[in-house]
Amino acid sequence: MRHVVFHLGKGIEMRVDDLNGRLVSAGSGPPVFDNVNSYVVDIQYARVSLTADSLTNLLNNYVFAGPDAPLRNLKIEIEGNELKQSGVLVKAVPVPFHLRAAISATPDGKIRVHPTSMKAAGFLPKRVLDFFGLELERLVKVNPATGVTVDGDDLLLDPERLLPPPRIKGRLTRTWIENGLVVQQFGVPAKRPLTPPNARFNNYMYYRGGTLRFGKLTMVDTDMVLVDADQKDPFDFSPEDYNDQLVAGYSKNTPSHGLVVYMPDLSDLSRRSARATAEGPKAVSSRSSTSR
Repeated sequence: MRHVVFHLGKGIEMRVDDLNGRLVSAGSGPPVFDNVNSYVVDIQYARVSLTADSLTNLLNNYVFAGPDAPLRNLKIEIEGNELKQSGVLVKAVPVPFHLRAAISATPDGKIRVHPTSMKAAGFLPKRVLDFFGLELERLVKVNPATGVTVDGDDLLLDPERLLPPPRIKGRLTRTWIENGLVVQQFGVPAKRPLTPPNARFNNYMYYRGGTLRFGKLTMVDTDMVLVDADQKDPFDFSPEDYNDQLVAGYSKNTPSHGLVVYMPDLSDLSRRSARATAEGPKAVSSRSSTSR
């Protein structure tokens, strides 16, 4: 994948600058493109990033979305090289808090969130544990599958379990803040990365080899490129809504029996739909006037 905005649902967008890996079946059959739970993205190398808004949605709508979640109304901002987080700790009386934190990668591939300062309900706790107390036990028991654990005052986030499907597998080697984004690097760059035959494609997803099912079709020795119809900006793509993008686009067969699919951005579909809705009554009125 190259220059793709990957929509994971729940208001979460992962910006993929570059990714090389494999689509691995999560079951007995081949990966099914229409089912994000049927495959795992096994990352060999990637550079991806998340905005503050996507991080906010990730925490509120996925990680701490359960009815027993100890943290609510979370908001993430990025200031310089630190994260700013505000929210409410759910106790007998809700306690608002504000937190600043630095991020780094651990040797085993986790994201370490290390608080540098904190204010809660008007006082400054000496340590984060002094504030959270036993609530940290609830924090890690909310849903272990979401990949949040505690190490002293720090939160450890597991990238392989933190995001909604499709699942990813890969070793985080570095994470940092750059241009208002939380950037993550997995693995090391490949010496000969997989690239589509057409060098003019800049924003794309390329699948080569193996068997892949999509819609009512099964492709053997897969050779398929999904290309952004507008190469001027990143490819806005949703794995759950890709069929709408497919219907709005077009495809071409290649001499080597491959397939090139040109798709509009997901955001373009939304704008088209809004424009069609707005123009609908006018169009009907115009037709009615003409018929008279």
